[in-house]
Amino acid sequence: MLSYEDVKQKPKTLMAMTSLKASEFEELLVSFAATWAEETGRNLTKGGRPPIIASMADRLLFILFYLKTYPLQEVIAHLFGMSQPRANFTIHLLSRVLNKTLDARGHKPARLTEEMLSRLEQEARQDLGIDGTERRINRPVNDLGQRIHYSGKKNATL
Repeated sequence: MLSYEDVKQKPKTLMAMTSLKASEFEELLVSFAATWAEETGRNLTKGGRPPIIASMADRLLFILFYLKTYPLQEVIAHLFGMSQPRANFTIHLLSRVLNKTLDARGHKPARLTEEMLSRLEQEARQDLGIDGTERRINRPVNDLGQRIHYSGKKNATL
């Protein structure tokens, strides 16, 4: 089972899994734990079914790892020692807690057009554009023109 204790001593692994340094992870963990307490209202010492992901650091690792890599739920369930339905439930619960944590810290991504445009105005201008749209072209009628424009692809099936 993956745990924060295993990866916190490996900065490259932690960065690859969460996009955070250990110091950033620890700082976010404090806010995440506070939001968890508010959101769930659970006291884990008062009985009930023991959680599969016991430590708060492992919960934060779980959701950050999921959001960074988007593995199949079956895969993340296996990595964290739970069933796929439990992974689905955990993803939704922890996503809500992380969203509220980021919102409280002022780090929630902008979703509205006005907010996004104002943030983009503050960014440095970049001259880059990618157009990945494949479009049909009219092929020339003559043989030489057809050979020049032939891409090697077969006709599209519609």
